[in-house]
Amino acid sequence: MFCPKCATQNLEDAKFCRSCGTDISLLPQVMTGQLASRLSAADDTRTGRPGRRERRDEVSIERAVRHLFMGVAFFFIAFAVKTWAPAGHIWWFWMFLPAAGLLGDGVSTYLRLGMEAKNRSQPTAPLAYAPPQTSVAPPRTVGSLSPADTGEMIPPPSVTEATTRHLAVPVERERRDV
Repeated sequence: MFCPKCATQNLEDAKFCRSCGTDISLLPQVMTGQLASRLSAADDTRTGRPGRRERRDEVSIERAVRHLFMGVAFFFIAFAVKTWAPAGHIWWFWMFLPAAGLLGDGVSTYLRLGMEAKNRSQPTAPLAYAPPQTSVAPPRTVGSLSPADTGEMIPPPSVTEATTRHLAVPVERERRDV
């Protein structure tokens, strides 16, 4: 088995490349197609509630309203703890942390919903084609050459001739005896 990073030949049961140290333990499974089928089977067996990270990105009006009301409820609970709980006057203000977090999440979710609705309602115009900008001018076609009597400078026909002119190297030319 060869390392995909440095092309060093390794033993078939090696876990790491002996030259560069790359993890090659899954390489035989990748080459035979077993890894892709194993990963897709693992995705199919996963059911139930979405994970915490997956739920965090869901945007819905229910989530916005739920977090807004829970944030307001934590503010009321904080003041209730201060007033009626024994020793609540010591720790009541710590209830503001979850209250502020929930209110912030509710407001941001609501604003994100508004932005998505605004983006969906505006029709997007098709973008006009703009050729990529290059530092070199596109070559002229034969039909677009200017007439000989205009005095416009026409670029030289050879790349070497143009380079020689830019470097100010004298070019040997035939002398014409007049």
